[in-house]
Amino acid sequence: MRFNSGVANGVASCPGQQPATSRFACGIAMFMSVGIFILISGKVWIESSSARTSQVYIWLLLPALLLMISALFRLRRWVLTRVHLPWLAYIAWVALSTVWGGLDSAEVLNVSKRGLFILIFIYAVDWLLNNCDDYLRRSIYFGVIVVALGALAILFYQIVWLSPVIGYRTFRLDRLGLGDFANYRYPLAAGLFHGAISTWAFSAALDRRNGPAKAGFWFVVFAVLVVMVFFTYARGAWLGIALAACISIVMTNSKRGWWVFGVAAFSVVVLSIIWRDHLWSEIVTRKLSGRGPIWDYYFQVMPGHWLMGFGLGTPFEFHWADGKTVSPHAHSLFLQQIYDSGLVSVGLLLMGLVGVAYKAWQLRHNDWVKLALPALAFAMTVMLTDVERIFTRPNDYWTIFWLPVAIVLAVARGAGKRERSSS
Repeated sequence: MRFNSGVANGVASCPGQQPATSRFACGIAMFMSVGIFILISGKVWIESSSARTSQVYIWLLLPALLLMISALFRLRRWVLTRVHLPWLAYIAWVALSTVWGGLDSAEVLNVSKRGLFILIFIYAVDWLLNNCDDYLRRSIYFGVIVVALGALAILFYQIVWLSPVIGYRTFRLDRLGLGDFANYRYPLAAGLFHGAISTWAFSAALDRRNGPAKAGFWFVVFAVLVVMVFFTYARGAWLGIALAACISIVMTNSKRGWWVFGVAAFSVVVLSIIWRDHLWSEIVTRKLSGRGPIWDYYFQVMPGHWLMGFGLGTPFEFHWADGKTVSPHAHSLFLQQIYDSGLVSVGLLLMGLVGVAYKAWQLRHNDWVKLALPALAFAMTVMLTDVERIFTRPNDYWTIFWLPVAIVLAVARGAGKRERSSS
């Protein structure tokens, strides 16, 4: 997939800058793109979660923060569009909700500063996309490839090498099993993450400007990721991939996409017939996979806290009948968001999502939007029943949710800036 990256004579340039400044900008862009790559792929090849987070701080957020400070000192305006405002309000409100969460002052600061990290990340993606977007594209695609290689290693080691009995739900994949490399801890988490990554690969495969060889390569990457997601048995991720793929096919409207749609639909019908008993069990027996009791408990404890929530940082604990198992979240982003920060936060979040979706549809012919919107659709689907919280330090949810949001916001701001300069 190619983008208008501002590349001239092999060097990505920033409009209106002198060559020396452009070289400096490209150096910063290369540095920051490493941070994006680590954010996406770090779990495959960095065992320590704290080490991964530190690398994202160093390679991505620190230079982005310095760029923000530099822009302030140079009195350069970073013009926001209306679609940015709900997100700023959402982040500010959720950070504020730590005040009534029963935390001490040090914990309030520690939790609320996650909002600053998210804002810096949004700025970093905006700066990369609107200055040297070729580096952003490469970092995302290299990250996708490394995650697919990690998934391939998991499939080979766990299925081919260990040779378990293969049947429907006889096992669920969530890790490589060699140290903490490619360790996603839980099958659901592995399914959500690989499902999100698969949407980027699918969008790349459908790009009209990619020849058969490149398209075939990305279809292979997509297939590996989908097989990985299947063996996690994360049903929300299954549905999210299907929806994201349909949106990508409609947006590109290519023969290649519609052929894929036909083959996929036929395959789904055949597999549904083969596994009809298992699928019927999923619908009739498993239903919400234990979420029902969690949600019953949720609605019992929420009265009196609907508007402002319990405050971010207040533990959510549903104790199961066995006396040992505790569910630490509501198994729905929207329900957990209300528990943490109230209906106010969910209202702001929905305003932000509607604004981003509307702006993405307006800019649907933009190559970056064709890449980000299916990924965002996947995130919005799995958020209904699976995602825990998005107000976090750098982790998988930044890749699943904040990366596509940041890309659409960056495209919207760039388009608005060009409209103002041309008028």
